[in-house]
This record gives sequence, structure tokens and C-alpha cells, in this order.
Amino acid sequence: MLFLFNDRVIELDLPETRLSQRWRTLGCGDPTVLRARDAVEFARAIVDQARRDEISLDENTILDIACLVVAKTGANAIQFVPRVSGPSEPRLSCIQTEALEAFRARAQGDAVQLTGAWSWSAA
Repeated sequence: MLFLFNDRVIELDLPETRLSQRWRTLGCGDPTVLRARDAVEFARAIVDQARRDEISLDENTILDIACLVVAKTGANAIQFVPRVSGPSEPRLSCIQTEALEAFRARAQGDAVQLTGAWSWSAA
């Protein structure tokens, strides 16, 4: 499954399985008792703390957060829009796979192959 995390497309294999194995490391508490809002707020807190500390999140943390978001919300994209003051604004989306594949290809410098409605909207 492809997932958009801010401006980065990542590949998630069996998100619920990964979450069940890594939730203790992530530190989110038992994900079975989390509501979607709790999961998004947890993710936002991690991203905001990394921004305040001026560090980038490591690959495992990004994958773990993405798995948590998928498992609890069903969304395949989350973006944390920074605000001048206060916490970021998390935005969840469900984006078609073709668009995520095109975004990933473009980020990797590959030629973008769009089909169907996506090719019409890009013209």
C-alpha cells in the first residue's frame, strides 16, 4: 500500500501487522483502544516535536506513524501543515493509488505515467 506522509510517498506492507508488532516501540499505547482522533493527535505531537527540535524523523518512525494512521483512520495520506503559532494542522486524505504512484515516480526523477481521469486533469 502506498501512503503519502507530508510530501513523501512510502510503501507500507501489512500496516496492521507492523503496528501490532511495533506499537510499544512507537509509544502510542495499545492501538486497539485508540480512536482515530487520538491516533492523529499522537502523530501530530511526534511531528511537531521533531520540527521544534529541528530533526528529521527516522524511517521506522515514519513507517510506524503511517501504519497507525492507516489502521485507525483508513486514510492513505496525512499532511501536517505548520502554523505560525501552536501545533500543526493534520489533514487526512484518501488519494487514488495512481496519483500516489505518479507522485512517487516524480519524486524519484522517473517519467510520470498517468492514466484515465488523472491524465485529463494533468493536461
